[in-house]
Amino acid sequence: MSSAEPAARQALLAHLQAELTQTIAAGILFQQAVADRLGLSLGDFKSLTALTAIEHATAGDIAAQTGLTTGAVTRMIDRLERDGWVRREHDRQDRRRVLVRPVPERQAEIRPLFEGMSEAWAQALAEYDDDQIAMVLDLFGRMREVAREQAALLREPSPDP
Repeated sequence: MSSAEPAARQALLAHLQAELTQTIAAGILFQQAVADRLGLSLGDFKSLTALTAIEHATAGDIAAQTGLTTGAVTRMIDRLERDGWVRREHDRQDRRRVLVRPVPERQAEIRPLFEGMSEAWAQALAEYDDDQIAMVLDLFGRMREVAREQAALLREPSPDP
């Protein structure tokens, strides 16, 4: 833990929060540029990348992960399927269950759009040792959980005033 004075620590934490906010905003703008290049809305692209990370999901799984309604997710899946990004398949264990899977050939179109960013990240991280990178990974994991928790709170109905 730092020995910084409380005021100095508060200023440092405020600076970190401001930097995180701007970094997230820049990331969203980058993802919007990728989505535009692929002819997708940002929401469809983000759902597609989330699906890619888990390989397959039901519409309900996607709704739970994204906070979208099942109706909105069904329309999104319809668009992505129409454009060849995903396919619906019956679950082998439960034929009543429909799984949504990304189409690998279409996924291959996304990777090149991230190559420049990946190379730039590698250069930016080259000066950090493994312990520092591990700390950043821990921070990002914690921040991701905080973001998910806060999003869930915002989705709850507002209490009556």
